[in-house]
Amino acid sequence: MSNGTSPGTTETENFFRGSVAMISIFAADLDGTLLGNPESEWRFHSAWAALREKERPLLVYNTGRDLRDVRSLISEGVLPEPDAIIGGVGTLLEDARDPRASTEFSRRFGEGWNLAVVEEIVGAFPRVVQQPPSAQHPYKSSWRLADATPGELDALRGYLREAGVLANVVYSCDRYLDVLPDRADKGKALAWYAERRGIPIAEILVAGDTGNDTSMFLLPEVVRLVVENALPELLAEIVRLPKYFARGFFADGVLDGLEHYGVIS
Repeated sequence: MSNGTSPGTTETENFFRGSVAMISIFAADLDGTLLGNPESEWRFHSAWAALREKERPLLVYNTGRDLRDVRSLISEGVLPEPDAIIGGVGTLLEDARDPRASTEFSRRFGEGWNLAVVEEIVGAFPRVVQQPPSAQHPYKSSWRLADATPGELDALRGYLREAGVLANVVYSCDRYLDVLPDRADKGKALAWYAERRGIPIAEILVAGDTGNDTSMFLLPEVVRLVVENALPELLAEIVRLPKYFARGFFADGVLDGLEHYGVIS
């Protein structure tokens, strides 16, 4: 990790090992964070399963995958059962404790959103390739655009704005382009879930590795865990924010961070 900070260190004088009084939600990205190495995935699964349910935080997967993909990973034993899944880069929600949450969550996205217009505008943009149908849903239009420049992304935002579409353009890994309703991203979805649960942002620990995790890390007062394999696109956005740089890649980094914050021992 080329950020000038060594793994296993924290960029704030207020965060030190075991210092966080309460973590009520642990929200983690999947690909590149919890997923990426089968052995470390199993270590995370085992460590989480060993926690007593009444004493552990709520576990939330916050991913670009759709809900069916995540459910498959859970049923295959790759991931432990979560309390909630946020999918589609913050456009889908499944709350194990509240079956009504999904419908109420989706109602927020209708105003100012027009999928047909989004697809027409993005489809005409130079160099874009639409992702497969499995990556699409009514509130998420997903594409590939290799090595997009900030100027290109700003131009796309401008075209959408001129067409009257209230959209959030999320770019990650130098190739993945997701166009979402303006009220959708991983951070906004997590904040909505936490508010519904009556949990303050300061009691949420987030973990991630790429640019589409940035919105989680930008939540005010959130507790931040950066895995050692995090990409520069995330690090550049959170350079001035307090955070813990984990020792370890993928789920091993997550486990180091959970120990650092006193969630596991």
